[in-house]
Amino acid sequence: MNSNQEDKFSMYYGVRNTCEGHRRSWANNAVFAATYNLWVAKLPLIEANRDAQTLETTGITTDKTAKRAAMVEKASFLENRLQSYANVTTNHELLESIQYSASDFKKARDIDVVGICNIILAKATANAEAIVTYGVTAEMITALQDAIAAYSAMLAKPKTAKSQTKTATENLTKLFKEADELLVKRLDLDIELFKTSMPDFYSQYKTARIVVSTGGGATSVLGSVTDAASGEPLKGVTFTFVAESNGTMKVGAAEASKPVVKKSADKGKFRTSLPESSYRVTVEKIGFKKKEVVITVANGESTNLNIELDRN
Repeated sequence: MNSNQEDKFSMYYGVRNTCEGHRRSWANNAVFAATYNLWVAKLPLIEANRDAQTLETTGITTDKTAKRAAMVEKASFLENRLQSYANVTTNHELLESIQYSASDFKKARDIDVVGICNIILAKATANAEAIVTYGVTAEMITALQDAIAAYSAMLAKPKTAKSQTKTATENLTKLFKEADELLVKRLDLDIELFKTSMPDFYSQYKTARIVVSTGGGATSVLGSVTDAASGEPLKGVTFTFVAESNGTMKVGAAEASKPVVKKSADKGKFRTSLPESSYRVTVEKIGFKKKEVVITVANGESTNLNIELDRN
């Protein structure tokens, strides 16, 4: 999400929390209930696409590079042994078929380097018995075969991840537009039904509909959450930030009354922008014990929030 979408999504959470807190006020009103149910169904779709948008491709690229290096190392060793065998037995045909330099491996494109390694694998397999005395075991040949398979499986992943991120970004634009239309053209009109009969609900709805911009003076909060027992990252953990009214730094009244809610994406990470203040952070996920912490966000600084959750 961009910063404007993050600000707007925080507003959505405020509207949802207000409506859920006053469900008895509107539950029997068919018009308001139908619109609200259509609108609130957009929120998990936005969350899902936000998580897909923040999918990290760096780790995928690193894994791919490591698997290529492992495959090339195994292929180079077998090539060396095959060349030694070919020289001793004056097998010129074999020798000519496996003349690959370190530069050839390094410069070859993804699919080409797989082709080179497959040629070496085929030659090693065909001469498996003969090259045993040259230090090549059946396990080494199998290891190269496995390394080729592992690397080949990685080839499409970075492109797929980037494609998923692009699609998620496009989906978010569409979903925000749909959600905004439901608010502006329907819920914002239908809330007038409760102006006199349910003034508290009406007033809180109007306050929740204010979009608080965290663009200009906002600072970043970078977070991660893991399982305390296993150390595994946790996806879908809810972080609710509420500004402390008695903190040493204060935010405006509209900002202070409005919680900011984030969820951890893949690898248990999230990022958000908040105005300068102290915040009480509630961290929750089904199956784990709820945790509360207080953090201070200072203008111009990044705040790291690393949480471990214990299972129930």
